[in-house]
Amino acid sequence: MTNHNKSIDKAALSLREVANIGKNAAFLAGMEAHGRYRAECYGPKDHLRAEYISLRDRVSKIRGSLIKDIRKARRVLNHEKLSAELEILQRKMRSMLELKWADDFSNLVTTVGKNDALDKHLGGSSYTAAWYIGLIGGASYTTGVAAGDTASSHGGWVESQDYTESVRQTAAFSGASGGSKALSSALAFSINASVTIKGCFLISNSTKGGTTGILYSAGLFTGGDKTLQNGDTLNVSYTASLT
Repeated sequence: MTNHNKSIDKAALSLREVANIGKNAAFLAGMEAHGRYRAECYGPKDHLRAEYISLRDRVSKIRGSLIKDIRKARRVLNHEKLSAELEILQRKMRSMLELKWADDFSNLVTTVGKNDALDKHLGGSSYTAAWYIGLIGGASYTTGVAAGDTASSHGGWVESQDYTESVRQTAAFSGASGGSKALSSALAFSINASVTIKGCFLISNSTKGGTTGILYSAGLFTGGDKTLQNGDTLNVSYTASLT
């Protein structure tokens, strides 16, 4: 092959490489990270609320006793008795509930969330995911969620901690499909006060009120503020997607 032909081949190869780079850049530039929450509020019928709260508190005590039984290797008989009572109480509580409202709403994926996803996927050799969902409250709310929000700095909103669970709820995801990845089941927040909730957020720190970790996304209800009462349960689902 002559030097002239070699030069032509190299030039053609370079043009193809440039074209491929341009296509890839356009593809990456057009790709967007999205997410969508679904929240469902279940609560006792109004005339049964006081009874429901009493049962809920009893269930909480039984669960604590069961944990102590396991840790202290107490008698199996006592454990079985408490387990049977727990099942009866929970069945009765479920019969007292009704759907109060439901809302589907999009989220905003933060800049630090996008950067973290890129670093972990394209740069990390080993990584174990640990993500949690928390609630956005109405207290001290001003401008809402923003792309520049982080776990330690989100001046437009604050977290609500008005639920009985001791930590933010663990987000367990199913396998990705069709460019989306959803929670394997909804996460339940047992509301223990009269409170206004404005939305939800996804973060890599389980501590209620914690300011470390990665704030991946946050979103607000499309139907406006929701007022929840002691005894209500807020079930939250989340789906992340790339388009």
